[in-house]
Amino acid sequence: MSEKACPLCGSPLYGWLTLPDPSSRPTVGRPVADAAGGRVLDRCEECGAGVEEAGQPVDLEQELRALETTLEDGTRVVLAPNRRSWQASLGGEGWAAIDPRPGRLLLTPRALELLAQRTGAELGEVRFPPLGPNQRWMWQTLLNGLTFHPNFARDVRAGRLRPATARSRFAFFADCVATGLAAPLVLLVSVPAEFLAVLSRRGGVIQAPLRG
Repeated sequence: MSEKACPLCGSPLYGWLTLPDPSSRPTVGRPVADAAGGRVLDRCEECGAGVEEAGQPVDLEQELRALETTLEDGTRVVLAPNRRSWQASLGGEGWAAIDPRPGRLLLTPRALELLAQRTGAELGEVRFPPLGPNQRWMWQTLLNGLTFHPNFARDVRAGRLRPATARSRFAFFADCVATGLAAPLVLLVSVPAEFLAVLSRRGGVIQAPLRG
């Protein structure tokens, strides 16, 4: 049995996947954490949360603050990638929402409820907005199945990936061709797929209003 416990429900944590250090050289898939600074994520089978190892307890108050945002109408809400989403299930380690998560936790609706309980926050009804970063994540997640580099389009656009820093120049240009040809077709699949996921309450983003 795992010796590590989930910071939200206290159940055992089990190994899930590894992420490279952001400054490391991109490779196919996600390299195993090593002395260069890779990051390890565990999973909780009870509440479904993903937890990044860091050698110290998770600051739950900080995790909640990192998820808070204000909508255009002034409503304060919590927004979080949904680890119970269709896109997370489809993508596995290629799920595009893993890297841009705001803290050390990847939450499910149940895990978000536990986070609120443990921090004394009061949340309204959990919803799954049909439009927002979830659509982009679904598109990139499906596209990740066609490229050598995970999140190729996003990393190139952000300037983090260039031919000189790619796994190889061939892989970089192959991903350029694959992305250019497949991106519009993937969009035709990803948008309706995410809408269906939202209707099934398995959308890529969890949203809940903060009360008080």
